[in-house]
Amino acid sequence: DLSPLSAHEVEIDGVVYKTAEHAYQALRVTPEARAAVMNAKSAMDAWREGQKCKEKGEIIAGYDKEALMEKIFRAKLAQHKDVKEVLLATKDRELKKVYDTDYYWGTGADDSGENRMGKLWMKLRDELKNS
Repeated sequence: DLSPLSAHEVEIDGVVYKTAEHAYQALRVTPEARAAVMNAKSAMDAWREGQKCKEKGEIIAGYDKEALMEKIFRAKLAQHKDVKEVLLATKDRELKKVYDTDYYWGTGADDSGENRMGKLWMKLRDELKNS
């Protein structure tokens, strides 16, 4: 499954995260704040912990969210054959993260969002098809 919430563990730099969402939220917060994210029971709970960290100013200043998500998705693809198969099965279709309130990673409620997640998956798919 291409969602960062899917139940696929991801290993990044020798650390195993329960989901891509756990990895993303943990790696964007200060080291002192990571335990709460890492111990979150679900991907949505990891997201909630990440939001709490954001409110408390515990996000790493100047982190590159695109580069971080790409690193995580590359690891997920390399570590899970089923994710690679799902991605390749999309052929040349446009991939969209349809989420009403997310205008950065998703399409937003009115399809005017940047859809950065969909574009990232399409970039990775193109690389796979051309390798």
